[in-house]
Amino acid sequence: MKVFLALFSLALSLGPLSAQAPSWYLDREEAYPSRFYISAVGEGVSRGAAETAAVAGVSLFFNTSTQVRNEAIREFNQVVSDTGSDLSKKTYASEQAVIRSEEEFLGVQFADPWYDQARRVWAALAYIDRREAARIYGSRITANMGLLRAVAADAEGEMEPLYACGLLSRAAGIGTLTEELIKTAVVVDPAVSYAEDLALIQELRSAYRTRRAGLSFGVSVTSPESPARLERKLQQLLETMGAAVTTRNPLYMVSAVLSADEGSNMAGYYVRPGISIRVERGGEALFSYGKNYERFNNLSSTSGAYNRAFIAIEKDLEENFITQFAAMIGGK
Repeated sequence: MKVFLALFSLALSLGPLSAQAPSWYLDREEAYPSRFYISAVGEGVSRGAAETAAVAGVSLFFNTSTQVRNEAIREFNQVVSDTGSDLSKKTYASEQAVIRSEEEFLGVQFADPWYDQARRVWAALAYIDRREAARIYGSRITANMGLLRAVAADAEGEMEPLYACGLLSRAAGIGTLTEELIKTAVVVDPAVSYAEDLALIQELRSAYRTRRAGLSFGVSVTSPESPARLERKLQQLLETMGAAVTTRNPLYMVSAVLSADEGSNMAGYYVRPGISIRVERGGEALFSYGKNYERFNNLSSTSGAYNRAFIAIEKDLEENFITQFAAMIGGK
């Protein structure tokens, strides 16, 4: 938001615009009647501070968390831009639907600011045109729901539960942003109703949770050194992301194979490991991850070199493997 306001401010003159207060400062309701506009006045020692305060005033009309919005925007844009995913049967990107920033999402505009020379204070008015905003939000909600239904239809037709779960997660992510748009749209135009859209979003969210709860995983590790250590780490990572880990008839097996070149020289002992992980069902790999690591040395033993290697491997699994896998099937 700060970047947007700074760029907007630079586009205008930095000097006082008028010695006389503008009409919106003297009578905001007369200049920007509330039946047509949502508006707020802000003041500050600089133009940027005044505009920031005005936007904050407008934001009070909306019971919406900026953090929730931005997270929803990030997830949504990831969905519409991820055309290379194995989960996608088609390209879902829609230029109408993509929202790039919090500023665009909120739709705030500004009147010409005013500098009060007597008090040496800037004043700014931020506003949302209800009619224009209602049209924009309605169009975006329609586009979002079309995208959501397309992803949900693919999920319904997907026979593999793991992939269907991932698609439902993406549909739920689109739904989260659309709910935020609807909250804003209803404030802008209280007469509009999106009951059917909200019901569908909730239905898909529930379907995702049900499908996700039905996934279970077993873990198998082959390693020349401390396989139980890697097995515990993988189990821990799966449980942390909310997956059910079991040894009794799991639906999926997470099979990890650690291999390493071992050797010694005048500096001691060394290993150069590599790992390959497959998430399998019935012997078919549905997700895979591989990584080759650097060489790890230890002065006294090969086991010592492996211990150093495991520290790096466990960190990589936590930062990369489980992150990629969780992104595929969705969060908790």
